[in-house]
Amino acid sequence: MAGQYKYRKEVYEYIKVRCETCNNNTQIAKEIREVFRNDEIVQNASDHALRHLVNKKRLKDRREIKRLFFDIETSPLFGWFWRTGKQWVNYSQIIEDKKIICISYKWQGSDEVKTLQWSNKTHSDKKIIKDFIKILGEADEIIAHNGDRYDIKEIRTRAIQEGLLMFPKYRTLDTLKKARKYFNFHSNKLDYLGEVLKVGRKIEHEGIDLWLKVCKNDSKALSNMIQYCEQDVILLEDVFHVLSPYIDHNTNHAVQMGGKKYDCPECGSKKVSLCHTDTTPMGYIKRHMKCHDCKKQYHISNKSYLSFLSK
Repeated sequence: MAGQYKYRKEVYEYIKVRCETCNNNTQIAKEIREVFRNDEIVQNASDHALRHLVNKKRLKDRREIKRLFFDIETSPLFGWFWRTGKQWVNYSQIIEDKKIICISYKWQGSDEVKTLQWSNKTHSDKKIIKDFIKILGEADEIIAHNGDRYDIKEIRTRAIQEGLLMFPKYRTLDTLKKARKYFNFHSNKLDYLGEVLKVGRKIEHEGIDLWLKVCKNDSKALSNMIQYCEQDVILLEDVFHVLSPYIDHNTNHAVQMGGKKYDCPECGSKKVSLCHTDTTPMGYIKRHMKCHDCKKQYHISNKSYLSFLSK
């Protein structure tokens, strides 16, 4: 059996990559023998042992979705100006750049909302940025409202200013973009979406005075801001789950969890069925499917649908 052999790390990595695109264990086993033809252990292993190894690796890599919801609050810019109202402010008038006050986040399926906060005395945000970059790297998908345009860019801007490395791109889903693309709500603000979808509202606060108090080291104001930010994360997750059946997905979690292309891309469920079929202008057949667990609707290729029928 495969357990009696200790394969090279490259063999396991090859299997992991091939399992993402090929469902045939026998085919992968043949490829392993061909690719690693100079590996004595591979050549001495039986075909059954190699197939067992592939299946064992496939099952080991199957896991739950790691979807991250988050929100940030930043301090305002402080600068010199001579009057109120609309006016042009030059960058040379800035005397203090904005920083990240707090980052609230939660994992899907968890009841706990966690928050990273800046130093209330020095206003240093380097540590929380460094810690959150590690958290971002653990996520399969990152969800924020206006996250692509604002939250992610704010974190990346502070990261480069502090000399912290960060990936240039993450797998994200922006609920603001989805709301604009698929619906015609009177407003796409998170607070309004929460109200109209009947899942909750933001916490009311005192406005800009709250930010000014936080910047003056008011610990009670900081506590109130964290509470406000954490409620935004809870509201964000609730809004996402209501929107989800009506929008397209950005990540196929079924394949990511070791499932098939025809399984539900949202929850990975195999309880799916055909809704209807359409044909593109180029003559390609698309099969529209529905998940009976999470109600997600999605489309697959005709080839994937034939595989679905054969199973």
